[in-house]
Amino acid sequence: MGKLIRCECGFTARGDDENQLIDVLQSHLAADHPTLANAVTREDIQSWIQIE
Repeated sequence: MGKLIRCECGFTARGDDENQLIDVLQSHLAADHPTLANAVTREDIQSWIQIE
């Protein structure tokens, strides 16, 4: 089963494993939400993961 995180802006990050998914979302945050990128921790992101 794949894992995903849906951002409030409409972006959906998908990954085969948790580390890949977190990397994808961190890249998205850095590019599209730079003020959040520094405020959101890895643990925060882990809590947002959903199973597809």
